[in-house]
Amino acid sequence: MKSARLFPLPFVIFGLAVFLLPLAVSGSYVIGVMCFVALYGALALGKGVLLEQAGIFSLAHPTWFGLGAYVTGIAAVKGLPPLAAILLAALFVALVALALGGPLLRLKGYYLACATFSLMLIIEIVIANLGSLTGGHDGLMGIPALSVGGLVLEGDRSFYYLSWGLCLVTFWFLNNLMHSRMGRAIIAFNDSETASRCLGIPVAAYKLRLFIITAILASLAGSLFCFWIRYIMPALFGFPLLVELITMIIIGGGKTLYGPLLGSLVVMWLRELIHTYLGKVLPVMTAEVDALFFGVIIVVILIFMPGGLAGWLERLLPSQRRSHVGNDPA
Repeated sequence: MKSARLFPLPFVIFGLAVFLLPLAVSGSYVIGVMCFVALYGALALGKGVLLEQAGIFSLAHPTWFGLGAYVTGIAAVKGLPPLAAILLAALFVALVALALGGPLLRLKGYYLACATFSLMLIIEIVIANLGSLTGGHDGLMGIPALSVGGLVLEGDRSFYYLSWGLCLVTFWFLNNLMHSRMGRAIIAFNDSETASRCLGIPVAAYKLRLFIITAILASLAGSLFCFWIRYIMPALFGFPLLVELITMIIIGGGKTLYGPLLGSLVVMWLRELIHTYLGKVLPVMTAEVDALFFGVIIVVILIFMPGGLAGWLERLLPSQRRSHVGNDPA
């Protein structure tokens, strides 16, 4: 029963399909888009757990993603080995999340959303104005290639496996986390914090722990993004990315763990379709234009499909849903 929980059959099948896709696709276009799906999917998985499973309405995920990318990129440019730069970025983000998480998580609902949204804007402005260190609005360039033990990892196919490896490990980790004692506590205080405290659950400690864990996962995704693109700028980690992440969760369905990953797949390919067809009408397809269309999509999904695609799939497969519920520990 534990092995089924650690490695569910759908997870194994999906992982096998991910591994075989580059063998079936000859061009680099599909591989490149799927890299975005994996990196943003890993980011959306953590945000989905934080927002939907724990009820923590934090909007700081683009901040952790951007800090992970910038700290990694700056450290690599300064000559630090890539793996050491990634670990340094994860440690830095963990410390910032620890320092800010305590006071921030005392807030709830829209107050927490406003505070973390302000944090995102402040960090974006600070990064843009530290031109000598971050490259300012022009961006950080000259980031070296990712290398491990003398092996240089370049090209879309190499980063395809790296990004999907991170995405699948993120899903596996969060799946097991939500089936652990901490996961049951998270679900409990999402339902009622007062009742959870009466049962002796340290709600504040678990909130802070989850806040830090999801921040570290976002930092790792940002580090890989940095080495894949090898050019980063503040606008990549601002409001448009936040809109896309929320769209992924809403479209995919945040009440399930796999929903945000499904939403990432849909949103990334939908963005490609928007750029392909509307690019012939609009001269410049900026991130703000993307945010406009995704904002409209969020409203439509909330009205006609509030449970997202994952909720729709579970309604189509009620027997499968019951079997999953039956396998969950009491």
